[in-house]
Amino acid sequence: MKLGATRAGIDNLDQFLARKEYAKALDAITAELHKNPDQFNLRLRQAEILDLQGDRKRALFIYHDVAEAQARDGFYARAIAIYKKILRLDPEQDVHSELARLIEENRKTTMAAERRRKEGTALSERASEQTVELKELQASSLFAHFEREALIQVLASTELRSYDEGDIIVTEGEQGSSLFLVVGGTVKVFTRTPDGANLALAELGPGDFFGEVSLLTSKPRTATITAKTKASAIVLDRADVDQIAAKHPEVLTTLEDFCRQRAHQTVEAVIRRLRSAADPRSGEGSPA
Repeated sequence: MKLGATRAGIDNLDQFLARKEYAKALDAITAELHKNPDQFNLRLRQAEILDLQGDRKRALFIYHDVAEAQARDGFYARAIAIYKKILRLDPEQDVHSELARLIEENRKTTMAAERRRKEGTALSERASEQTVELKELQASSLFAHFEREALIQVLASTELRSYDEGDIIVTEGEQGSSLFLVVGGTVKVFTRTPDGANLALAELGPGDFFGEVSLLTSKPRTATITAKTKASAIVLDRADVDQIAAKHPEVLTTLEDFCRQRAHQTVEAVIRRLRSAADPRSGEGSPA
């Protein structure tokens, strides 16, 4: 009976929020957290509701606690997204230095853990949840390659953007200069065929990148990407990278190396293979 009531409570969460019944919403989340205390998404919802209720102090405490836990586990992209939420509530907090310190402290441990996960993945099948987490850890490893002073500037230059279902994120053919790292939700990738039709290529989720070629070369976008669900992404723009690289030239080299290593997983690589298959004589160079 008690379990049924708890399930009903969490299922009615959106209704509670629509009616601004924040106390009931918090009760439902608290009951669910008693059963699943490590569900970081539930804790984030808890912080969001506390903020809506006007308890910003408790909301900030939870955000900090969750962000630090994610950073210590190597999920830096998740931590960045949470710290950006903290900045929206309190712009005076020095969250980028705090996260840079956590990444620096965790660097060796995280890289060793990543190697073990890669080895484990090569030897055995993993559950889908573990595979997603591995992908997020691999994406987050980008931030472990910057030295602390440069890392603080890179973190500060990132932007967290949110999208509703159906929103167009980038459009094929547009001039581009930004890299996107998906941290929540799912996005769809399309390209235009020679006859003008839209061809669905892939769906991307947390831990996936797109736009890295546009970031590095400022070439036009090679695909249109829309939000399949509510989604969020960390965005890094070339203008910010150039400004940081003027003092820390290794930042650009690090980005280039990281994108090159992941090239076989990128949207641009999918498009290149597709076009090569359609026209083996095309002889295309590096994808845009």
